[in-house]
Amino acid sequence: MKFLPKALQSLVHELARLPGVGERTALRFAVSLLKGGEHRVKTLQAALSSLQTDVSSCPECGFWMEEMRCPVCNDHQRTMQRLCVVRDCPDVLALEKFRSQGWKYHVLGGLLSPLAGVGPDKLNLPALHKRLQAGGVQEMILALDATVEGDATAFYLKDLCKKHFPTVSLTRMALGLPAGSSVEYLDPSTLESALQHRTPLE
Repeated sequence: MKFLPKALQSLVHELARLPGVGERTALRFAVSLLKGGEHRVKTLQAALSSLQTDVSSCPECGFWMEEMRCPVCNDHQRTMQRLCVVRDCPDVLALEKFRSQGWKYHVLGGLLSPLAGVGPDKLNLPALHKRLQAGGVQEMILALDATVEGDATAFYLKDLCKKHFPTVSLTRMALGLPAGSSVEYLDPSTLESALQHRTPLE
């Protein structure tokens, strides 16, 4: 951007790399921080530093955590009988938005996409295999995006279960999930309908 000081230009560039943030929005954010003064900037710096040092992935399910395990895995009222598999952490937040579920989650950290170089080795599959091997899971709910990548991942997991865990039934969200949609951005009523009408994956 013309005439901008280098420090401001650098901040705008970094902010514009965030999803959904264009150059004009990034400039608005940067100017707001500049006007907020030293305290505002230091508060943001502290939050970003804390994000890097204090937040990690739960070794059991892959969700965000600050302690030894995430809040979902630490919730003893939830059961392992039903395990809901999602693409990423924001999907858990979306599914929990309308009401707390009785099941536990497993975050894959992405979806299979051979064209983008994302194979099974890039997903959180070893931890999922370990959880299924431990026993207790009766139903695995696939709350995956209604995309080509979501479908490929669903059928990969279906083959995995058929081969190694034939007693685990597989279901996938159905009604109310539009083609090409992302779980993270669906409204609560659509998600609830899709979960209530999940169907066996055959």
